Amino acid sequence: MDRSKLETMVGLARETIADQSRAGVLRNPEGVQRGRFVLFHAAMSFCSQKVRATLAHRAASFESNEMLILGKRGPDGVLVPAENYGADYVRLRLQGRESLKIRLVEAYSGISSVSDAGLDPCAVPTLVDLETSEVVVDSLRICVHIDAVLPGTERLVPADPEQLQNVRRQLAAVDRTPHPGLLYGFHPEDDRRPQPLRQAMSSVYEEKLEALTSLVAENSEDYDLVAAYAAKIAKETGGKVIRHDQEFQRALRDTTREILSGLDVDLRASQHTWLCTPYVSLADLFWGVSLVRLKYLGLENLWADMPAVEGYLAMLLELPSIRDEVVNATMSSMPRSEYLADRAA
Repeated sequence: MDRSKLETMVGLARETIADQSRAGVLRNPEGVQRGRFVLFHAAMSFCSQKVRATLAHRAASFESNEMLILGKRGPDGVLVPAENYGADYVRLRLQGRESLKIRLVEAYSGISSVSDAGLDPCAVPTLVDLETSEVVVDSLRICVHIDAVLPGTERLVPADPEQLQNVRRQLAAVDRTPHPGLLYGFHPEDDRRPQPLRQAMSSVYEEKLEALTSLVAENSEDYDLVAAYAAKIAKETGGKVIRHDQEFQRALRDTTREILSGLDVDLRASQHTWLCTPYVSLADLFWGVSLVRLKYLGLENLWADMPAVEGYLAMLLELPSIRDEVVNATMSSMPRSEYLADRAA
Protein backbone atom coordinates (compact mmCIF):
# COMPACT_ATOMS: atom_id res chain seq x y z
CA MET A 1 0.00 0.00 0.00
CA ASP A 2 1.11 3.56 -0.70
CA ARG A 3 2.66 4.97 2.48
CA SER A 4 0.71 8.22 2.42
CA LYS A 5 -2.57 6.32 2.15
CA LEU A 6 -1.51 4.02 4.96
CA GLU A 7 -0.59 6.97 7.19
CA THR A 8 -4.03 8.45 6.53
CA MET A 9 -5.67 5.19 7.60
CA VAL A 10 -3.52 5.10 10.74
CA GLY A 11 -4.50 8.67 11.56
CA LEU A 12 -8.19 7.86 11.25
CA ALA A 13 -7.76 4.75 13.41
CA ARG A 14 -6.06 6.86 16.08
CA GLU A 15 -9.14 9.07 16.22
CA THR A 16 -11.26 6.15 17.40
CA ILE A 17 -9.46 6.49 20.77
CA ALA A 18 -11.59 8.76 22.94
CA ASP A 19 -8.80 9.97 25.19
CA GLN A 20 -6.11 11.20 22.82
CA SER A 21 -3.52 11.08 25.60
CA ARG A 22 -3.48 7.32 24.89
CA ALA A 23 -2.90 7.84 21.16
CA GLY A 24 0.36 8.46 19.34
CA VAL A 25 2.54 7.94 22.43
CA LEU A 26 6.20 7.18 21.69
CA ARG A 27 7.34 4.17 23.73
CA ASN A 28 11.02 3.39 24.28
CA PRO A 29 12.18 6.54 22.46
CA GLU A 30 15.84 5.52 22.73
CA GLY A 31 15.14 2.15 21.15
CA VAL A 32 15.96 0.99 17.64
CA GLN A 33 13.91 1.79 14.52
CA ARG A 34 12.23 4.87 15.94
CA GLY A 35 9.36 5.99 13.72
CA ARG A 36 8.88 2.60 12.10
CA PHE A 37 6.27 0.72 14.15
CA VAL A 38 2.76 1.86 15.06
CA LEU A 39 0.94 -0.43 17.49
CA PHE A 40 -2.75 -0.50 18.35
CA HIS A 41 -3.12 -2.55 21.53
CA ALA A 42 -4.65 -2.83 25.00
CA ALA A 43 -2.85 -3.20 28.30
CA MET A 44 -5.02 -6.14 29.39
CA SER A 45 -5.05 -7.92 26.03
CA PHE A 46 -3.26 -11.28 26.10
CA CYS A 47 -2.18 -11.01 22.48
CA SER A 48 -1.09 -7.38 22.91
CA GLN A 49 1.13 -8.43 25.79
CA LYS A 50 2.93 -10.89 23.52
CA VAL A 51 3.69 -8.13 21.04
CA ARG A 52 4.77 -5.56 23.63
CA ALA A 53 7.03 -8.13 25.32
CA THR A 54 8.64 -8.82 21.95
CA LEU A 55 9.19 -5.12 21.25
CA ALA A 56 10.61 -4.62 24.74
CA HIS A 57 12.93 -7.60 24.56
CA ARG A 58 14.25 -6.47 21.18
CA ALA A 59 14.60 -2.90 22.50
CA ALA A 60 12.46 -1.47 19.72
CA SER A 61 10.84 1.94 19.71
CA PHE A 62 7.17 2.14 18.74
CA GLU A 63 4.18 4.43 18.67
CA SER A 64 1.61 3.24 21.21
CA ASN A 65 -2.12 3.59 20.63
CA GLU A 66 -3.77 2.07 23.69
CA MET A 67 -7.40 1.15 23.23
CA LEU A 68 -10.21 0.40 25.67
CA ILE A 69 -11.49 -2.98 24.54
CA LEU A 70 -14.60 -3.23 26.71
CA GLY A 71 -17.63 -1.02 26.20
CA LYS A 72 -19.16 1.00 29.02
CA ARG A 73 -22.40 2.84 29.69
CA GLY A 74 -22.44 6.59 30.13
CA PRO A 75 -24.41 8.41 32.83
CA ASP A 76 -27.36 8.51 30.42
CA GLY A 77 -27.36 4.71 30.12
CA VAL A 78 -26.20 4.78 26.50
CA LEU A 79 -23.60 2.13 25.70
CA VAL A 80 -20.27 3.46 24.43
CA PRO A 81 -18.74 0.75 22.22
CA ALA A 82 -15.22 -0.54 22.76
CA GLU A 83 -12.73 1.59 20.87
CA ASN A 84 -11.49 -1.36 18.83
CA TYR A 85 -14.96 -1.59 17.30
CA GLY A 86 -14.53 1.82 15.64
CA ALA A 87 -15.10 1.75 11.89
CA ASP A 88 -11.74 3.24 10.92
CA TYR A 89 -9.82 0.84 13.15
CA VAL A 90 -11.71 -2.12 11.68
CA ARG A 91 -10.93 -0.86 8.18
CA LEU A 92 -7.24 -0.86 9.10
CA ARG A 93 -7.52 -4.48 10.28
CA LEU A 94 -9.28 -5.44 7.07
CA GLN A 95 -6.34 -4.00 5.14
CA GLY A 96 -4.11 -6.38 7.06
CA ARG A 97 -6.47 -9.26 6.40
CA GLU A 98 -6.27 -8.56 2.67
CA SER A 99 -2.50 -9.01 2.79
CA LEU A 100 -2.78 -12.13 4.95
CA LYS A 101 -5.41 -13.78 2.75
CA ILE A 102 -7.17 -15.40 5.69
CA ARG A 103 -10.83 -15.91 6.47
CA LEU A 104 -12.77 -13.92 9.02
CA VAL A 105 -13.74 -15.65 12.24
CA GLU A 106 -16.98 -17.62 11.83
CA ALA A 107 -17.75 -18.96 15.30
CA TYR A 108 -16.61 -19.00 18.90
CA SER A 109 -13.73 -21.33 19.75
CA GLY A 110 -12.32 -20.06 23.06
CA ILE A 111 -8.85 -19.60 21.51
CA SER A 112 -7.20 -16.58 19.91
CA SER A 113 -5.23 -18.33 17.18
CA VAL A 114 -5.90 -16.57 13.87
CA SER A 115 -4.62 -19.58 11.92
CA ASP A 116 -7.13 -21.90 13.60
CA ALA A 117 -10.09 -19.65 14.37
CA GLY A 118 -9.92 -17.00 11.65
CA LEU A 119 -9.39 -13.26 11.97
CA ASP A 120 -11.39 -11.28 14.49
CA PRO A 121 -11.78 -7.94 12.66
CA CYS A 122 -12.34 -6.01 15.89
CA ALA A 123 -9.47 -7.40 17.96
CA VAL A 124 -6.13 -6.06 19.09
CA PRO A 125 -3.22 -5.92 18.48
CA THR A 126 -2.59 -4.44 15.05
CA LEU A 127 0.91 -3.47 13.94
CA VAL A 128 1.68 -1.04 11.16
CA ASP A 129 5.20 -1.16 9.73
CA LEU A 130 5.63 2.20 8.03
CA GLU A 131 8.94 1.20 6.45
CA THR A 132 7.45 -1.75 4.55
CA SER A 133 3.92 -0.24 4.38
CA GLU A 134 2.44 -3.40 5.92
CA VAL A 135 -0.48 -3.92 8.31
CA VAL A 136 0.04 -7.09 10.36
CA VAL A 137 -3.00 -8.34 12.27
CA ASP A 138 -2.08 -11.66 13.94
CA SER A 139 -0.02 -11.46 17.14
CA LEU A 140 2.08 -14.47 16.21
CA ARG A 141 2.90 -13.05 12.80
CA ILE A 142 3.45 -9.60 14.31
CA CYS A 143 6.09 -10.92 16.71
CA VAL A 144 7.86 -12.93 14.01
CA HIS A 145 7.79 -9.88 11.72
CA ILE A 146 9.27 -7.59 14.38
CA ASP A 147 12.06 -10.02 15.13
CA ALA A 148 12.85 -10.57 11.45
CA VAL A 149 13.12 -6.91 10.44
CA LEU A 150 15.04 -5.57 13.44
CA PRO A 151 18.84 -5.40 13.25
CA GLY A 152 21.08 -7.42 15.52
CA THR A 153 22.15 -11.02 15.98
CA GLU A 154 20.25 -11.82 19.21
CA ARG A 155 17.06 -12.87 17.50
CA LEU A 156 14.08 -14.44 19.21
CA VAL A 157 13.45 -16.80 16.29
CA PRO A 158 16.49 -19.06 15.83
CA ALA A 159 18.06 -19.92 12.50
CA ASP A 160 19.07 -23.42 13.55
CA PRO A 161 16.51 -25.77 11.91
CA GLU A 162 15.96 -28.03 14.92
CA GLN A 163 15.65 -25.12 17.33
CA LEU A 164 13.33 -23.32 14.91
CA GLN A 165 11.06 -26.36 14.69
CA ASN A 166 10.87 -26.54 18.48
CA VAL A 167 10.14 -22.84 18.83
CA ARG A 168 7.34 -23.07 16.26
CA ARG A 169 5.85 -26.03 18.12
CA GLN A 170 5.82 -24.07 21.39
CA LEU A 171 4.27 -21.01 19.74
CA ALA A 172 1.51 -23.22 18.36
CA ALA A 173 0.92 -24.69 21.83
CA VAL A 174 0.44 -21.25 23.36
CA ASP A 175 -1.83 -20.29 20.46
CA ARG A 176 -3.99 -23.37 21.14
CA THR A 177 -4.31 -22.63 24.86
CA PRO A 178 -7.89 -21.34 25.38
CA HIS A 179 -7.04 -18.09 27.12
CA PRO A 180 -10.14 -16.18 25.96
CA GLY A 181 -12.42 -19.03 27.00
CA LEU A 182 -10.84 -19.16 30.45
CA LEU A 183 -11.08 -15.39 30.88
CA TYR A 184 -14.71 -15.02 29.80
CA GLY A 185 -16.22 -18.33 30.91
CA PHE A 186 -17.79 -19.38 34.20
CA HIS A 187 -16.44 -22.65 35.61
CA PRO A 188 -19.22 -24.50 37.45
CA GLU A 189 -17.19 -25.59 40.51
CA ASP A 190 -14.00 -23.61 40.76
CA ASP A 191 -14.20 -20.09 39.34
CA ARG A 192 -11.18 -18.30 40.80
CA ARG A 193 -11.35 -15.11 38.78
CA PRO A 194 -11.52 -11.84 40.75
CA GLN A 195 -15.11 -11.00 41.66
CA PRO A 196 -15.13 -7.67 39.74
CA LEU A 197 -13.98 -9.56 36.65
CA ARG A 198 -16.72 -12.15 37.04
CA GLN A 199 -19.27 -9.38 37.40
CA ALA A 200 -18.05 -7.66 34.24
CA MET A 201 -18.12 -10.92 32.30
CA SER A 202 -21.70 -11.61 33.35
CA SER A 203 -22.94 -8.99 30.86
CA VAL A 204 -20.02 -8.53 28.50
CA TYR A 205 -21.45 -10.50 25.59
CA GLU A 206 -24.79 -8.72 25.75
CA GLU A 207 -23.02 -5.36 25.62
CA LYS A 208 -20.76 -6.46 22.78
CA LEU A 209 -23.73 -7.60 20.71
CA GLU A 210 -25.68 -4.44 21.46
CA ALA A 211 -22.76 -2.31 20.28
CA LEU A 212 -22.13 -4.38 17.17
CA THR A 213 -25.78 -4.37 16.14
CA SER A 214 -25.79 -0.59 16.40
CA LEU A 215 -22.61 -0.31 14.35
CA VAL A 216 -24.06 -2.50 11.60
CA ALA A 217 -27.01 -0.12 11.34
CA GLU A 218 -24.75 2.94 11.30
CA ASN A 219 -22.57 1.54 8.51
CA SER A 220 -25.20 -0.31 6.48
CA GLU A 221 -23.90 1.02 3.15
CA ASP A 222 -20.35 -0.23 3.69
CA TYR A 223 -20.45 -3.88 2.64
CA ASP A 224 -16.98 -4.84 3.88
CA LEU A 225 -17.54 -3.22 7.24
CA VAL A 226 -20.92 -4.86 7.72
CA ALA A 227 -19.40 -8.24 6.84
CA ALA A 228 -16.68 -7.65 9.43
CA TYR A 229 -19.19 -6.75 12.14
CA ALA A 230 -21.33 -9.75 11.16
CA ALA A 231 -18.33 -12.05 11.66
CA LYS A 232 -17.72 -10.52 15.07
CA ILE A 233 -21.40 -10.93 15.98
CA ALA A 234 -21.22 -14.63 15.07
CA LYS A 235 -18.22 -15.08 17.32
CA GLU A 236 -19.65 -13.21 20.32
CA THR A 237 -23.06 -14.90 19.96
CA GLY A 238 -21.27 -18.22 20.26
CA GLY A 239 -19.40 -17.03 23.32
CA LYS A 240 -22.63 -15.96 24.96
CA VAL A 241 -24.15 -19.40 24.37
CA ILE A 242 -21.31 -21.38 25.98
CA ARG A 243 -20.35 -18.91 28.71
CA HIS A 244 -22.11 -21.04 31.34
CA ASP A 245 -21.83 -24.38 29.51
CA GLN A 246 -20.44 -26.65 32.22
CA GLU A 247 -19.08 -29.32 29.91
CA PHE A 248 -17.37 -26.74 27.70
CA GLN A 249 -15.81 -24.93 30.65
CA ARG A 250 -14.45 -28.15 32.13
CA ALA A 251 -13.05 -29.10 28.72
CA LEU A 252 -11.17 -25.79 28.53
CA ARG A 253 -9.28 -26.64 31.70
CA ASP A 254 -8.63 -30.20 30.56
CA THR A 255 -7.17 -28.85 27.32
CA THR A 256 -5.02 -26.35 29.20
CA ARG A 257 -3.79 -29.04 31.57
CA GLU A 258 -2.86 -31.25 28.61
CA ILE A 259 -0.91 -28.42 26.95
CA LEU A 260 0.91 -27.65 30.21
CA SER A 261 1.80 -31.33 30.56
CA GLY A 262 3.44 -31.13 27.15
CA LEU A 263 5.39 -28.09 28.29
CA ASP A 264 6.52 -29.98 31.40
CA VAL A 265 7.81 -32.86 29.29
CA ASP A 266 9.67 -30.47 26.98
CA LEU A 267 11.23 -28.55 29.86
CA ARG A 268 12.54 -31.72 31.46
CA ALA A 269 13.94 -32.90 28.13
CA SER A 270 15.54 -29.58 27.17
CA GLN A 271 19.33 -29.43 27.00
CA HIS A 272 19.34 -25.63 26.99
CA THR A 273 19.17 -22.89 29.60
CA TRP A 274 15.84 -21.85 28.13
CA LEU A 275 13.10 -23.95 26.61
CA CYS A 276 14.33 -24.31 23.03
CA THR A 277 17.63 -22.42 22.86
CA PRO A 278 20.59 -21.36 25.00
CA TYR A 279 19.13 -17.83 25.03
CA VAL A 280 15.64 -16.38 25.34
CA SER A 281 13.51 -17.19 22.31
CA LEU A 282 10.05 -16.14 21.22
CA ALA A 283 8.76 -19.39 22.73
CA ASP A 284 9.89 -18.22 26.17
CA LEU A 285 8.18 -14.84 25.84
CA PHE A 286 4.94 -16.47 24.68
CA TRP A 287 4.98 -18.93 27.56
CA GLY A 288 5.70 -16.06 29.95
CA VAL A 289 2.54 -14.28 28.83
CA SER A 290 0.55 -17.51 28.98
CA LEU A 291 1.65 -18.61 32.44
CA VAL A 292 1.18 -15.14 33.93
CA ARG A 293 -2.37 -14.99 32.56
CA LEU A 294 -3.18 -18.45 33.92
CA LYS A 295 -1.69 -17.51 37.30
CA TYR A 296 -3.76 -14.31 37.36
CA LEU A 297 -6.91 -16.41 36.81
CA GLY A 298 -6.02 -18.63 39.76
CA LEU A 299 -5.11 -21.61 37.58
CA GLU A 300 -1.61 -22.22 38.89
CA ASN A 301 -3.05 -25.41 40.35
CA LEU A 302 -3.08 -26.84 36.82
CA TRP A 303 0.71 -27.26 37.07
CA ALA A 304 0.96 -27.90 40.83
CA ASP A 305 2.55 -31.30 40.20
CA MET A 306 4.94 -29.95 37.54
CA PRO A 307 7.95 -28.39 39.33
CA ALA A 308 9.71 -27.86 36.01
CA VAL A 309 6.91 -25.50 34.92
CA GLU A 310 6.99 -23.64 38.23
CA GLY A 311 10.76 -23.22 37.99
CA TYR A 312 10.43 -22.04 34.40
CA LEU A 313 7.86 -19.43 35.41
CA ALA A 314 10.25 -18.15 38.09
CA MET A 315 12.90 -17.63 35.38
CA LEU A 316 10.42 -15.90 33.09
CA LEU A 317 9.33 -13.50 35.82
CA GLU A 318 12.91 -12.24 36.04
CA LEU A 319 12.80 -10.99 32.45
CA PRO A 320 12.19 -7.20 32.34
CA SER A 321 9.98 -7.62 29.26
CA ILE A 322 7.67 -10.05 31.09
CA ARG A 323 7.71 -8.09 34.34
CA ASP A 324 6.94 -4.74 32.69
CA GLU A 325 4.74 -5.57 29.73
CA VAL A 326 2.87 -8.55 31.17
CA VAL A 327 2.79 -8.66 34.98
CA ASN A 328 2.65 -4.94 35.69
CA ALA A 329 0.40 -4.26 32.70
CA THR A 330 -2.03 -6.92 33.91
CA MET A 331 -2.10 -5.61 37.44
CA SER A 332 -2.61 -2.01 36.34
CA SER A 333 -5.39 -2.71 33.85
CA MET A 334 -7.40 -5.58 35.40
CA PRO A 335 -9.06 -6.16 38.78
CA ARG A 336 -6.68 -7.18 41.54
CA SER A 337 -6.00 -10.92 41.68
CA GLU A 338 -4.79 -12.47 44.92
CA TYR A 339 -2.85 -14.97 42.86
CA LEU A 340 -0.68 -12.37 41.12
CA ALA A 341 -0.74 -9.43 43.54
CA ASP A 342 2.66 -10.22 45.03
CA ARG A 343 4.24 -10.00 41.59
CA ALA A 344 3.37 -6.36 40.85
CA ALA A 345 6.31 -3.99 40.90
